[in-house]
Amino acid sequence: MGKFTHADKNLETLMDMDKTVAAANNSAQPRQMIPGHGLEFSNLSYSITKKQKKGGVDVKKEVFLLHDISGQAMRGEVMAIMGPSGAGKSTFLDAVAGRIAKGSLEGSVRIEGKPVTASYMKMISSYVMQDDQLFPMLTVFETFMFAAEVRLPPSISREEKKKRVYELLDQLGLTSAIHTYIGDEGRRGVSGGERRRVSIGTDIIHKPSLLFLDEPTSGLDSTSAYSVVEKVKDIARSGSVVLMTIHQPSFRIQLLLDRVTVLARGRLIYLGSPAALPAHLSGFGRPIPEGENSMEYLLDVIKEYDESTVGLEPLVLYQRDGIKPDHVARTPVRKTPKTPHAKTLGYSKHTINLNSQGFSIGSRAPGPESGQSEYFDDDDDDDDDDFNNSLERRAYPTPMHQSATYNPRLASHFYKDFSVWIYHGAKGTPRRAPSWTPARTPGRTPGLSISGRSYVSSAYPTPRRDPPRGHRPPPQPKTPVMFSPSEEWYEPSYEGFEIEEEVLDEPENGPKFANPWIREVAVLSWRTALNVIRTPELFLSREIVLTVMALILSTLFHNLKDESFKNINRLLNFYIFAVCLVFFSSNDAVPTFIQERFIFIRETSHNAYRASSYVISSLIVYLPFFAIQGFTFAVITHYMLQLRSSLFNFWMILYASLITTNAYVMLVSALVPSYITGYAVVIATTALFFLTCGFFLKRTNIPLVWKWLHYISAIKYPFEGLLLNEFQGPGLDHCFKGNVEDLSPGPLGEIKFSEQHSLDKAKFAQCMLIGDDIIDTMDIQLKSLWYDILILLAWGVLYRFFFYLVLRFYSKNVRK
Repeated sequence: MGKFTHADKNLETLMDMDKTVAAANNSAQPRQMIPGHGLEFSNLSYSITKKQKKGGVDVKKEVFLLHDISGQAMRGEVMAIMGPSGAGKSTFLDAVAGRIAKGSLEGSVRIEGKPVTASYMKMISSYVMQDDQLFPMLTVFETFMFAAEVRLPPSISREEKKKRVYELLDQLGLTSAIHTYIGDEGRRGVSGGERRRVSIGTDIIHKPSLLFLDEPTSGLDSTSAYSVVEKVKDIARSGSVVLMTIHQPSFRIQLLLDRVTVLARGRLIYLGSPAALPAHLSGFGRPIPEGENSMEYLLDVIKEYDESTVGLEPLVLYQRDGIKPDHVARTPVRKTPKTPHAKTLGYSKHTINLNSQGFSIGSRAPGPESGQSEYFDDDDDDDDDDFNNSLERRAYPTPMHQSATYNPRLASHFYKDFSVWIYHGAKGTPRRAPSWTPARTPGRTPGLSISGRSYVSSAYPTPRRDPPRGHRPPPQPKTPVMFSPSEEWYEPSYEGFEIEEEVLDEPENGPKFANPWIREVAVLSWRTALNVIRTPELFLSREIVLTVMALILSTLFHNLKDESFKNINRLLNFYIFAVCLVFFSSNDAVPTFIQERFIFIRETSHNAYRASSYVISSLIVYLPFFAIQGFTFAVITHYMLQLRSSLFNFWMILYASLITTNAYVMLVSALVPSYITGYAVVIATTALFFLTCGFFLKRTNIPLVWKWLHYISAIKYPFEGLLLNEFQGPGLDHCFKGNVEDLSPGPLGEIKFSEQHSLDKAKFAQCMLIGDDIIDTMDIQLKSLWYDILILLAWGVLYRFFFYLVLRFYSKNVRK
């Protein structure tokens, strides 16, 4: 495999090569940008820590998914982000849109020349995801009207909102599908192209200044894809900045694009007009063959260089600095495929291995997270090669220093390289200063500019910049590197001035949300109610289950009005099963919310509404349905079983139980990644609640280390409330008689007589047990069922609050 070294190069050769590089730099004509206009992004870099086993040891290495990308997108234009699979297109779009967590992204983003915060970026932009997350049972018009209600301020009348909706429907070509349901896999609805246009329309109803689209043509046929891009072009013409990722656009779509950004392995390969691409490739020395599509040919060239020994560096250098490749770089040599026995080829078993950290044949920089200086040579396995071939920040050889041949490093190479090291040490070859702020450095809020370097938002830390050519300080001796290069070629210079930059943030630029909280709750409640009514299986299935089970239980536990010992156990068994049935009937909320969560994330990622509005609105809509379900079960069982308890109290306990269990299931659904995991967590915790509620193990019999489970059990409080409702009251009203053998086996265990029974034995002489005896035997401490109802509702409020916190701070569509 080829390797680039300074071997066999003397001092005179090195001096000549420096002159050649200087001449190439002077002749470069970099693309001129217009500072202070549109969306500017400078030196964007994004890295993750990748782990791999090497020699049986876990090695951490910082891998860059984006590497110093700079450019500009103008208003009224469509910029397409292109590249092969894995090029970093979506990552770059997320970086510009402020969807990467603070401290992870390095570089700066400006709008009209001013730094912005991620919060402000959310306010003025919209992001259309690759997957269309829409409610299937809403029509196209209802979907657009909801977007208008939450995106547009209340100062705009409803009639004006409707007018804007109709105009947008006409602009997107959706007039014929205005009353068609969105649909999903199980319901017929709009077509794929119409669905994609609906997704775009919901995010542009408020006319955002910036529009980001992730693969808007994915999964569409050529006609539908062209129609979507054509509508996006119309949106750009209205004055918006539009950036979209796209994979292999057709020739017709390319004609609609104003500017393209081509990436490969997270590096910038081309930025400019599609019409200028043939001239760019001709200048690089790879003219487009006759009849070949320029964009497809560029992707072929990228693949050829990526699989060669020279890598992508010649393409990156030519785009950034205008340095034309030499003959070796213009004719890349394909990498030699590795074989399982590649390590032994060309070597004797008696060969002495002189490789060490001091004499490594690799030219890669040490991994920043490995804990020690690691050099990876070419004798690694294929997996290691792929690992090292991922985008790391490392020194690259210049085209002048490239060699297409590789010779194993021997001890004699030390003497040949000695002149090179002396030369670099004496001359002090300047190394390009990092144009990025290390991710480990916390971001700072934009403030006073110091020596021309402005601090932008914490979401976009300001990069270190090289001073313009001619203003550089004398170079300092640095570690010798193979590549040193470039200028900031479009940023204006503020060298020598003390200026204070205005940072665009939401407090100074209007409210964060378009509508007040109460209006958001009203609009969200309207949409949720519409979905529930048109999706009857959400609650009708639960209503049917509770009705059928109430009838079955009434036939199994018939005639519970007799006050006999046998009926005591039957009442206890009925009530515990009733509580568990109510608890398990709420499990269907797990898949329902998990599907809805993605819509919530999409809508709130750009401040459509508050998380608290969503939590409250869903509760308001569900409350009537919970009341109906609880009342249905209570009425059927109360009258068929002839229970002596209060029907109203019975219903209130079931109602509170449904509210709390639904809140708990929603909380679990917000935390888990899939409904399968959600079901597992809910079933496991329900089993624990069931075991520690006081039916199987009374409070005094639970080990001390697990006693806390008894008090957090969501089944304990409704079960105790139902027992108090059934057995509490004047003693003579609950006078039980019968054979003692009928109490065993059962949950009562050892009978404990109540204080009332013990103090007045003469009064209860004809009663072997009274209701208070059963309550004391079940070790119930709180003697008021309303305490149990209030505590149960308090747990429901707490679960809802945790649910809000998860939605507010955990469910964010940002990269870590």
